[in-house]
Amino acid sequence: MTIRKNFTMSENIVSDLEFLANSMHKKQSQVIQELIQEKMKTLEKEKKIEALERISGMFTGKISEETSIQTSKANSDN
Repeated sequence: MTIRKNFTMSENIVSDLEFLANSMHKKQSQVIQELIQEKMKTLEKEKKIEALERISGMFTGKISEETSIQTSKANSDN
């Protein structure tokens, strides 16, 4: 589905958009769509990285560096 929108832009932005569209051999709307998609990908990546940074270190200290899988198995209550 396509939705029509009207935007108000400064002369400089309009000039830049026209230049980009001509240089890329695309319609102005295609240039805007691609730029928005690129920005969204970047923001989504940043959000994922921030989430990973928040949880990184959550488990630090839970298992000592000297503890091996074999030691953990040997000490389990099985």
